Amino acid sequence: MAAATGTALAGKHVLVVEDEFLVAIDIEAELHENGARVTCAGTLAIAEACAKRERFDAAILDVNLHGKVSYPVADILRQEHVPFVFHTGQGEKRTLSERYPGVEVCNKPCDGTALVSVLGRVLADENAA
Repeated sequence: MAAATGTALAGKHVLVVEDEFLVAIDIEAELHENGARVTCAGTLAIAEACAKRERFDAAILDVNLHGKVSYPVADILRQEHVPFVFHTGQGEKRTLSERYPGVEVCNKPCDGTALVSVLGRVLADENAA
């Protein structure tokens, strides 16, 4: 699976939206190990600005950012046809699957390796479609 993940992520620009610093660092390190270029955003305002300003190949979105939901960022990414996965500890899987059908949801705690593996699979599936 690691080879497939590395292949899917190599050279890709990935947005990581995460307000917990240590979690963001873990995810960023895993993405770098798989050849991705990473932009991190720790607040909703920064994440929205990045999503509007830059072109991404994929994204990992924490749902709750200091009490604000990342839905505006997800909406921008969806409009731009950028695949993403949600990374959440809030248990909103049902709400997320209703609002964003087909989008993968990884519940915290989920280590960076597993999360990046899911993102790699999403990208590989997107490229195969």
